[in-house]
Amino acid sequence: MDHAASHEARRSRPRVELAEVVRAHAGDLGHLSSQQTRALESIASCRTASLGGHVSRCDSCDHKVLSYNSCRTRHCPKCGGLKELSWVEARLADILPIEYFHVVFTIPDKLHELFLRNQKRAYDLLFAAINETLQEVALSRLGARLGFTAVLHTWTQTLLYHPHVHCIVAGGGPDSSGENWIACKPGFFLPVRALAKVFRGKLLQKLRTAYDSGTLRGESDKVAFAIRKSSRKRWNVYCKPSVFGPENVLRYLARYTHRIAISNERLVSFRKGKVTFRVKDRKNDNKSELVALPALEFLRRFCLHVLPDGFMRVRHYGFLSNSSRSRQLPLCRQLLNAAPPPASSDKPKESWQELLFRTTGKDVTRCPKCTKGTLKVIEFLNPTSSKWTIPGKASSP
Repeated sequence: MDHAASHEARRSRPRVELAEVVRAHAGDLGHLSSQQTRALESIASCRTASLGGHVSRCDSCDHKVLSYNSCRTRHCPKCGGLKELSWVEARLADILPIEYFHVVFTIPDKLHELFLRNQKRAYDLLFAAINETLQEVALSRLGARLGFTAVLHTWTQTLLYHPHVHCIVAGGGPDSSGENWIACKPGFFLPVRALAKVFRGKLLQKLRTAYDSGTLRGESDKVAFAIRKSSRKRWNVYCKPSVFGPENVLRYLARYTHRIAISNERLVSFRKGKVTFRVKDRKNDNKSELVALPALEFLRRFCLHVLPDGFMRVRHYGFLSNSSRSRQLPLCRQLLNAAPPPASSDKPKESWQELLFRTTGKDVTRCPKCTKGTLKVIEFLNPTSSKWTIPGKASSP
């Protein structure tokens, strides 16, 4: 790659990348699970020679651009952007002409240790408890069967462990017969105290049952203590109408539907073993502040949010569930006298370059130097034989 292309690539990158911190300090982290090891190694290898790539040349000015392949893992802050765009478009196609609500379910900190030791099982129980809570309270208070999308987040702005689930919920639904649409009152969905009380009872009962059946790990006295202390607390459920429309909430959640915890854009500096990054102070009108952490503590916190293999952190329920959407959404539109979404055409599926240009206006096929020519691939680069691995640890399979 010539000097101009190299300079252009450097200018387009964030000043600091998570991969730099990983390569510098991951070897000092101590014990890591196999999932955490694979995640960190993928992040460090992303868009480097170890994954291969290609060389493109402008058909007008002969300028060359070197592009390395992405790791395509959901924990990498440099990947997932195109999946995010596709996800938002698919969800927007499901939107009905009604009011939507943003509902957030949070577990108390007394349960954090239990969840960390049993992430896949505990998160599954969390999703199940939320679905049962929303459907049960909506049926008893409204007489409606709901549809909603739920997204698991496990982090705070400072990367501390804080499991909570964001839900985008339709403000109404078909009744039990499926013959009538029942809407909630404008601006008011369901009472949060009722939601919190039912949610607490359902999740704690599921945790007790799972522990008694041997599907949750933990010392019996600690598990019993955590459940007992949690049962005596008032749980937090946030519920507000999506003032700027469901599209706004969808785009907010989409930032982390296909990645986790932190983006490279939030990183400010990495110097003398410390990582400085931006946070928003929720208690001070989302004012931007800087937080500095030792690199090891920063990586330790990041690793708390690496998900179990194959775990689905975005789920759809009720008339939006994957098994019901094709039948139930047309029924909902019929009950609302709403026009069906535009029929999909038979045109060929667009490429990722076309999707990116249509949704963001960014044309990655255009030459960055002359801005007139089109980049054409002239050479493919094979991955190097040596993949980056965490020093002092066996390479993950």
